[in-house]
Formats: sequence, C-alpha cells, structure tokens
Amino acid sequence: TETLSFKELGAAKWETHHPPQRMGNAADIAYGGFAVAVAAQAACKSVPESYHLYTLMGNFLGPAFTDRPLRASTRMLRKTRTFVTCQVEVSQLIAGKDGRPEDRICLIALADFQVQEKGNVLEYCAPPRQKYSHYDGLPGVRSNSEKLVEEGKVSKDEAQGFWTSFGLHDALFDSRPCPEGIFAQNLNGRSKKVETTQEGLHVTEKSTADWVRCRTPLPTQADHRTAMAFLMDSALSFTPLAFSQMYLDDTAACSSLDFALRLFSNSINLEAWHLRELVTHVGAEGRTYSEARIWDENRRCVGNMTQQGIMR
Repeated sequence: TETLSFKELGAAKWETHHPPQRMGNAADIAYGGFAVAVAAQAACKSVPESYHLYTLMGNFLGPAFTDRPLRASTRMLRKTRTFVTCQVEVSQLIAGKDGRPEDRICLIALADFQVQEKGNVLEYCAPPRQKYSHYDGLPGVRSNSEKLVEEGKVSKDEAQGFWTSFGLHDALFDSRPCPEGIFAQNLNGRSKKVETTQEGLHVTEKSTADWVRCRTPLPTQADHRTAMAFLMDSALSFTPLAFSQMYLDDTAACSSLDFALRLFSNSINLEAWHLRELVTHVGAEGRTYSEARIWDENRRCVGNMTQQGIMR
C-alpha cells in the first residue's frame, strides 16, 4: 500500500508519494503495472464504496519515467443506482516548450463499477489449462532460481540479470512458481537453452503459473483491487518470448499497448494464496495478444487481464 500511496491535489486529482519503479523491461522505463494500479486506485477513490470495480480497460499512451511521481485524475461519465463509469488519466509532469510544467499522459482508461447484486442466475468458471502443484512445499522465486543455477540450467549471470529485472516483484509479492509451468523451468525465459516439459506443444497451448499473495496487509477492498491491477500486468508482454526460447534482448520493443482487467468477485483477498496462469493466444502484425487468469483457493476465477503488446 505504501508503494502506491496517494496525496490529494484537488477535486478528483491525486499524486503518488513515490515515483514508479522499473521492472521486467529492457528499456529504462517504469513497470506498466504502476500506471494500471494508480488508475484502479484513483477510480475506486472517485466512487462510493457501495459500487464495486469490475472492469478497467485502457491504453498505454507512453512510458512512465522513474524519476518523478505519477498523477491521476478522474471524470464521471455515468452514475445510476446500479452502475458507475468514470474515465481515468494517469500522467507525469514534464517541462513544456515554454519551460513550464505540463502533464504528459501515460495511460487513459475507463473504469466500470456495479453495486452488489442480490444473487446469481448462473455461477461458473473455466479451470486452469492444466493441473498445477499446490503451493505447500514449493520453493519461492529466489530458491527456484538458485536451484536452476545448481542444476546447471541457468548461469549465475542469467540469475543475476533476472533479479535485477524482477526483484521488485519478489519484494511486494510472495510468489511460488509451479514446476509444471514454463517460467519455473526457464526462469521467465531468461535461460533460452533450457528445454521445458512443454516443448512439444504449440505456443498457444503452453502455459505457466505461480501461486502468489501480497506480502503486506491490504486494509480495504480498494487496496486489494489496486494490488490485483498491479499484479496482473506482470510478465504478460514477454510471455510469448519466454514460450518461444527467446528473451527481451531478442526484441527492439516488447511492451503492452492496451489492457482489459476484469474482476469477477466483490470480495478479493490478495493476502491469501491465489493461482495465476499466463497464456498467449495470437502473434501477428508485430503484436501479441496474451492473457492472465487468477483463481482463489476455492477454485473461483476472481479476475483476468488480456493485453495486446508490441513485439518487434
């Protein structure tokens, strides 16, 4: 919660206390999940607590810098007894042509909310692609990377490069990679020479998964939704690379263009363990389309995120 804490600038305007940080990108820019999470938090602050965020979809309009805070502003588009829709802009201050500071928009999104319904006509969800090991006894990300080094599957330099890129994720989330998934076997694609147990599958049939929970307390439901927005953006843009024995250094550009976060529960608890699975569906025209889904321990799918990303 401290990482994404806000201060109010005025009516429907906020600024983060801390600048966003870099993670999982070859370029010196901030992790996109910061902007998505800031959008989610600003949207939640703009509506009464009786309305629950169920969809946040938008576009990345430019990278965020790591030397200045993020700003957010919201505008109400619809408010009824059942639904609320608001527009969210996430920006950073830059020097304008005349030397005066001006907002540079990083992300724009629409956020949809709905009041709690009295009941469900239908209740169902699709299961994960395959059966994954339970988190009990599974090593964490750091222990798993050390194991891969000991087995000679990953070099020390590759492991160090991985931690330089993804150490922030481990600081915020307790994550245990499932051994059946690709990321656990090739260190999120960092080791290109490793042949995974899914090599005989088409790239669209491959999957990776981990058990994950937030390391810090999340006092409000808005905090859980903000953390979910931050988490679900992670690794989606380069999942197709990791599934194809490639890595970030094989591309000139690999980042998210648009996103759709959908939440299927009004009572998310990211302090508890959840299973997250990543897959990719399409690669064409210099873009990829990938998806992350997440289930709680009761096997309820509580959310997903789909993204198109640039891949050149």
